[in-house]
Amino acid sequence: MDGPIRERIDFVRDRLSRFGRVSLANLPTPFVELRNLSAALDGPRIFMKRDDLTGGLAFGGNKTRMLEFRMAPAVEKKADVIVSGFGIQSNHARQVAVAARKLGMDVRLILRRTRSQEQAAMQGNLLIDALAGAEITIVDATPEEQARLIKEEVQQLQTQGRNPYETGYHDEDLSAVAYVACALELQDQLDRLEIVPEYLYVASEGATQAGLSLYANYTASPCQVIGINIVDWVPDIPERITKIANAASQRLDLDYKLEKHDVVNYEDAYRGPAYGVPTPECLDAIRLVAETEGILLEPVYTGKAMAGLVDHIRTGRIGKDKTVVFLHTGGVPALFCNPDIFGLRVDEA
Repeated sequence: MDGPIRERIDFVRDRLSRFGRVSLANLPTPFVELRNLSAALDGPRIFMKRDDLTGGLAFGGNKTRMLEFRMAPAVEKKADVIVSGFGIQSNHARQVAVAARKLGMDVRLILRRTRSQEQAAMQGNLLIDALAGAEITIVDATPEEQARLIKEEVQQLQTQGRNPYETGYHDEDLSAVAYVACALELQDQLDRLEIVPEYLYVASEGATQAGLSLYANYTASPCQVIGINIVDWVPDIPERITKIANAASQRLDLDYKLEKHDVVNYEDAYRGPAYGVPTPECLDAIRLVAETEGILLEPVYTGKAMAGLVDHIRTGRIGKDKTVVFLHTGGVPALFCNPDIFGLRVDEA
């Protein structure tokens, strides 16, 4: 690694050391080689960065890493209640709820149905939200309407004499900063093992890829970040990722601007008919990884991202001579919400 690249990496390390942060995750997360999966695909070397094992907060996941940065302002402002909201089975909301309780704060979640007629069954992430003591309201709303309802909840709590703090879409630049930190952590692991991957695959439509892409491009990494989109309500994913990345760059004082053409994201290829609706390829990928490596993916995010990686290996886009890292962003509770989708049965005596 030449001098200018190392200088940039060291500068990122220094800037991150100055950031306000609370301790929520078990870091660094494991970095493991998936030899059985590689053999089953007759493909390249495949490694996995296990951010599903951030731990600390009820099954962990990428949001736990993000919340180390996003909850720091709430602690600094002595907030007594956190207000947030995403989908009914949101991994994000689950980790927000448990992080708030760990930090001694109450929780208000305004969750929206992301699919028509979606049932609020007390299972998966929603069950964990409730067990953590979050006060939950479920609404039929667009993301914009949901954001307005969250603002109204914050205002109402203020009139009651509470000190609320909102976290969610508006502080995604801090989430991206967290994934610059993840990229630096991964860089250290790669350096120790003397591995130089060509590709890093991740399920993302926003902050996770924003942080990874910002780091990779700022440090001139030879590793191309490949995002697999899973949502159906964002019209221009690369534009969104670029905007978040550049806000994070300003936070870190990097004096660097990511360009839209720097962002590689498969917006529609592996999403399927809608958010949260698994594709046959997604289910096949989940089974394949479970059978070969004993690692659980889930049908909303990581299963679809792995389906993209499997397809790229099988169709020759990624040659056998390459090295790939797959970032497991978590979300395993979603695996238990719709077990019938796998069509699995057992014989009973």
